[in-house]
Amino acid sequence: MENLQKPKVYSVSELNSKIKTNLESYFNDIWVEGEISNFYCHKSRHMYFDLKDEYSKIKVVMFYRNNKDMVFELEDGLHIILNGYVSLYEKRGEYQIIALDIKPVGKGSLILAFEQLKEKLEKKGYFKKELKKKIPIFPRKIGLATSTGGAVIKDIISVLNRRIDNYSLFVRNINVQGLTSGSEICEAIDDLCQYGVDVIILARGGGSIEDLWAFNTEVVAEKIIECEVPVISAIGHETDFTISDFVSDLRAATPSVAGELVILNKFEFIKNLISAVDKMKNLLIVIINKNRREVFFLINRKVFLNSEYLLKKFWQRLDDLSLNLKRNIEGIILSKRLVFENFKYSISEKDLISKIRTFYINLKNSYNNLDTGIINYLNDKNIKLKMLMENLQNRSPVSILSKGFSIIYKKDKKTVVKSINGVKTGEEVKIFLKDGNLLAKILEKYFKKS
Repeated sequence: MENLQKPKVYSVSELNSKIKTNLESYFNDIWVEGEISNFYCHKSRHMYFDLKDEYSKIKVVMFYRNNKDMVFELEDGLHIILNGYVSLYEKRGEYQIIALDIKPVGKGSLILAFEQLKEKLEKKGYFKKELKKKIPIFPRKIGLATSTGGAVIKDIISVLNRRIDNYSLFVRNINVQGLTSGSEICEAIDDLCQYGVDVIILARGGGSIEDLWAFNTEVVAEKIIECEVPVISAIGHETDFTISDFVSDLRAATPSVAGELVILNKFEFIKNLISAVDKMKNLLIVIINKNRREVFFLINRKVFLNSEYLLKKFWQRLDDLSLNLKRNIEGIILSKRLVFENFKYSISEKDLISKIRTFYINLKNSYNNLDTGIINYLNDKNIKLKMLMENLQNRSPVSILSKGFSIIYKKDKKTVVKSINGVKTGEEVKIFLKDGNLLAKILEKYFKKS
């Protein structure tokens, strides 16, 4: 008889643990390409999504310690290649990829991040012309945020010296690339604003997209938008574009161009001013000559040479109008006077006195009639009231008792006995007479014969 060896029985947790160990040891460093779907970023900033191709998909987790330095944002539909290892989430028995690094397919990470941020800020309206502040023509204080160790500051000073011989330039030294450059740019803008400059230049020489990246960050873009002082962005060469170029109030192709844009050329300005003054003089001469010719033309006209003729014409017209007005007023007064006279004669003094006397007599008669009517009405009401009182007196219980009648109540004094059926034999009752009350008992009842 052979001994049968019992099979190994795993618990679910043991099996998942063993599978996880095998997966992580076998697929410990893999690269996978696919498209992101169902992307979700937890409040802990861990990222969860599916990586799919045309036929299949797999779950992916990228923890915050691995994604915190990413410059672009993950989103559904993004084509990526990721590096990581396969693991098992033991609680649900699901295998997944733990991502350590992610790169976009088809373009660099920085280019993708630049495009994403540009689209985001454009949707916020940060590129609108209405937000652009005007650059002052002659700023009293010019602020410059750049690296004092580079050639940019020398180029800008050289341009300013050629354009104007008296200006105030305040320079704030910053690191124009590196991990801290973004925060340094923001601090420099705040410092220059606090110092009271009229305009700020952000300047940096040319370089790769990595070198210029500090000017492509969202914090710098927000700071430029919030800045109350106009900002000129002068980053890199003419072909270089950064986010700060789009959100600033003015973009300069190069730092040297920024020096030309920030303030007018004094000598060109004086030259243009003299030219403008000459043009104004010539224009005024033309206008004066034209008006002089018009004045001479008017002076030589007949109406001005013989002005008395024109005035006589108006005087005569005025006389005619005055005469017509006088006649009209006299006619109106005369017609009204006739109406008044007719009305006066139609009124006789004797008739008026007679009418007043008649009205007085009628009024007195009406008063007497009213007085008599009121007295008669009150007497009539008084007689009716007496009759009602006598009738009420005759019908009152007191009057009935005084005639020898009585009223029988039950012993509780609340119920009047109106019928022989209202009491029982042996029941006590109270009899009310005119001079007192009697307490009685019903000994026997005799019904009335019908």
